[in-house]
Amino acid sequence: MNPIIDRLRAELPPTFARTAVPKLTGEIISAGTLANEDSRGTGPAGVFYMGRRAVYEREAFLAWLEAKLTRAKAKPVNRAA
Repeated sequence: MNPIIDRLRAELPPTFARTAVPKLTGEIISAGTLANEDSRGTGPAGVFYMGRRAVYEREAFLAWLEAKLTRAKAKPVNRAA
């Protein structure tokens, strides 16, 4: 098991708004990143909406986050053209 995921599983509420994710995860992921992932269809499964507010279920969010976590640092993007 992943200790980060285990800690979050114990601390996150059963459901939470996208805007709360940065604070709930210690700034591991931003609300903007989640919005982009959701718009591409690659965000956490089961997102639902209360009005305009995106809401996630804890277990679906943690499954998505665990799949994203890695020990390797991402390679920089070559922006020279």
